[in-house]
Amino acid sequence: MNRTNGYLKEDMKGVIIVGKKKEDKTYNHYVPQFYLRNFSGNNSIGFYNFDRKKFVDVAAIDKNGGRNFLYGKDNNLEDWFTNLEGKWATIINNILTHEKVPIDSTDYTYLLMFIYLSDVRVAEKADDFKRNKLEEFKNIAKILAAQKKISLSDNDIENLDVIIDRPNLSYIQGMTNLIPIISDLSPMIIINESKLGFITSDVPIAKYNQWFIERGYEHPYGFGHIGFQCFVPLSPKICFCLYDDNVYKNQYSNKGRIRLYNESDVEQLNKLFIHNSYKEVYYEIGTRVWLERNVEIKSENTAEEWIMGSPEHGYLQKISNRSVYEIIKLPMFKTNSFFKTAPLPYNEAGPIRKAAYEKMSKWNEN
Repeated sequence: MNRTNGYLKEDMKGVIIVGKKKEDKTYNHYVPQFYLRNFSGNNSIGFYNFDRKKFVDVAAIDKNGGRNFLYGKDNNLEDWFTNLEGKWATIINNILTHEKVPIDSTDYTYLLMFIYLSDVRVAEKADDFKRNKLEEFKNIAKILAAQKKISLSDNDIENLDVIIDRPNLSYIQGMTNLIPIISDLSPMIIINESKLGFITSDVPIAKYNQWFIERGYEHPYGFGHIGFQCFVPLSPKICFCLYDDNVYKNQYSNKGRIRLYNESDVEQLNKLFIHNSYKEVYYEIGTRVWLERNVEIKSENTAEEWIMGSPEHGYLQKISNRSVYEIIKLPMFKTNSFFKTAPLPYNEAGPIRKAAYEKMSKWNEN
């Protein structure tokens, strides 16, 4: 399935457009306010912070899901997101109202943009980027110090720090390459008919790969991998899903829309949202009791690391991608028999979907 069109390049230009001078926005929301309002009442939302182990049932939306100067000292990137969020809010409101995937190709493209950018604009990506760059610089410094090219002690090197303006920017600029890859995934609307509402988090795009987990294959996974799935709670009652329909059969429907009546099915998705979160989960007040019983399931945020380099020559780059490897029961999906025994590669790339691989191979040609 490919519903994308030529709107992406036009939108990406907005990153460098300079408008009229106005007051800089200090606090940059990486979880959009319009999105959080779908889980709120009276412009407030409940959240649980894992570091502080604290519930706050009534918190101002404009004070949460953001970080100071995450998108730089000027307004360019923040204004670009603000413009997009107006489009996204309309599209997502239509999904919530009509319970259907957008038919219009432009709207669907913007929806895929929302999914990709909501995955890469978050604080966790910024922290990962800084941490990896800092470790990379420290390793280079160790090599140069060992070669007597710089005069720094081990303690000096260990205390080095790096300041990166707009650490998410390189991921954001990758959107035009990634949207065509995401577009071949099959969309589905999940309607929650149970009494337990969906929650969301500071990483609102919950990625998963049921096939990897079933095969015991603990490899980082992303949008281009065989068996990829992602779940995007849009409100306590609606979740949008993308999945690899070559690997999975939708057990509940063939119309791109399913209904969950069993609370246990909703619990499984909420557990995925907890595992996928970084520092916080957000909830509607009625979900607090369930969360109190389940927030402790979250494991420590660790990433599977793939290292470029060697002990002899130094580790020049470390690539990490935190993935959820816990077993999440998703009865709506059945893995096709071929993939239950298909061979799995043990390399840095992992098993990439054919369509995704073909698109990736063209990146260097352009």
